[in-house]
Order: sequence, then structure tokens, then C-alpha cells
Amino acid sequence: MASTMEHTVSYPFSVQRLWEVLSSEDYWRDLLEAINSSHGKLESFEVSGDTVTVAMQQGVPAEKLPSMVSKVLNGDAQIPRRNTFRLVGDEIAGEMTATVSGAPAKVAGAVAISGDPATTRYTADVDVSVPFVGSKIEKAIIDQLVELLDAEHEQTVSWEAAHR
Repeated sequence: MASTMEHTVSYPFSVQRLWEVLSSEDYWRDLLEAINSSHGKLESFEVSGDTVTVAMQQGVPAEKLPSMVSKVLNGDAQIPRRNTFRLVGDEIAGEMTATVSGAPAKVAGAVAISGDPATTRYTADVDVSVPFVGSKIEKAIIDQLVELLDAEHEQTVSWEAAHR
């Protein structure tokens, strides 16, 4: 059974400005370099009308993984991730998915951005299909995901200020 994650962050700028940031390929390249330089790679970036789709590869070095996770994986955790954002009026709606290569783990969730200043609400289900310890691994993944989302938030605020 999957575990649920909910997390919220707020930005010191509007939804429209956040849309401009999310619509920039340079932003995504800089974000990955800043928060995941040794394992981050932008696989694809596409803007089509009011939709932005980003596919990336992220990772966690083996030495930073909780012991129960490193027992399932052999080496670093490689995490293919895909985000889709749609500008709908004065809000942004999106989906996020991620897997862990070589492990029966997946993340599927929604992103809702609204307000002025912009507030982003993430909700996701984290599912690890490993008998007896799956829920413990799910908890570890949720903890890592919240850290990642907070790091992305901080970098986004810094990036936006530097690119006004």
C-alpha cells in the first residue's frame, strides 16, 4: 500500500512570474546543476502553448541513502523524473512522476500552484513493492523528496532574483 506525501512551499512572487521561471530551459539546467550536479541531467524540455514538460535524471549517492534502501539498490539511486505544468488562468496545475531505477519504487503526484504570492502544494503517492519493509522505504523516500522540494524551492527563489 502506498504512502502519501503532502508538502507546501510559498514564493515571494506571483504565479505568473513562477510560470515564466518554469517555462525557461535555462532555469531547469541551472536548477539541476545547483542541487544535483553530480547526478542531475536534463533529458528533455518542451513548451507547447500553455504546457511545459520536463524530463530529467536525478540521483542520490549510495553513501547518502538510508541503509534499508542501499540494501535494495546496488550503488547510487538513479531517479528518472518527469514534471508537466499547465497554466490555467491564474493558476498552474501539474503532475510529477518519478521512479528509482533498479528498484520497485514509484512516485506519482499532483502540483497545484495559486495565490499571490504563489503557493505550491504537492501531493503524491509513494509506492515501494517490497514485502515487510516497503512502508519504511516509502517513508525514507518521502523524507528525501521533501528535502529535494525544499532545495528546489530555495534555488528557484535565488534563480528568479538573479534573472529579473
